[in-house]
Amino acid sequence: MRSVCRAFWMVVAMLLAGSPDAWGQGEPRFKPVEAGKRVFRGAAGAELSYLWLTPREPKAGQRYPLVVCLHGSGGNSWAAGFLEQPAMRKDYPCFVMTPQLAKTESWANTAVLERGLKRSEKLPLVVEAIKQLIKDHPIDRDRIYVTGQSLGGVGAWGAAARYPDLFAASVPVAGAWRLEDAKTLVSTPVWAFHGEKDPTVPAKWSRELCAAIAKAGGTAKYTEYPGMGHGSWAKAYADAELWQWLFQQRRKTEAAPGKSVR
Repeated sequence: MRSVCRAFWMVVAMLLAGSPDAWGQGEPRFKPVEAGKRVFRGAAGAELSYLWLTPREPKAGQRYPLVVCLHGSGGNSWAAGFLEQPAMRKDYPCFVMTPQLAKTESWANTAVLERGLKRSEKLPLVVEAIKQLIKDHPIDRDRIYVTGQSLGGVGAWGAAARYPDLFAASVPVAGAWRLEDAKTLVSTPVWAFHGEKDPTVPAKWSRELCAAIAKAGGTAKYTEYPGMGHGSWAKAYADAELWQWLFQQRRKTEAAPGKSVR
């Protein structure tokens, strides 16, 4: 088992425990500051801005996991911020891609939220960019992960549902997706997190979808934080077990028809 730096996690826990903003709608404490900013131009001319972090000391001939971090409507990614911490970069060397959304865009639309708005979806362009990154960098094709908070949690669900042979695992936090897609989601291991008292995205959507996936024969772990509201990502990403689980996942060899990124 990897030896995650105990001191780091203790500091994280103390910061979160002492911060009233950590569990609410406030700005996340962890922001990717070391990652370089890039722009990908798709075949149709559309552009995608993203932050890009590489393994600190890559070894020749070795391939590394890719973690795709989808931010919420606030524009910042807690997951990416955690992954750039020195202890994390030592224990889990990987590439980190943090794509950026405009306020008029969404990662993936789902009727579950019933907001009455249909925003431009960015997820197809993200997948196109991932294809190019696989060609350009020593990425382990079997260890591509996606995670996101709030709006990004919706995207993490959508990524697993729509591209089941691309992502080895998905970690949606405070997200939601269509219950009807449970059978499609059996192909991708999922660990969902949610606050019990979430007033923005009801916890029952994650709870019921994870139960449906498990019933259909898939792997769906679910953690619900009693009494917590929408900002459950602070506690979720501070969970060392989450990262241990995530980096143990590998893509299944059976690919869904028409979904390959090759």
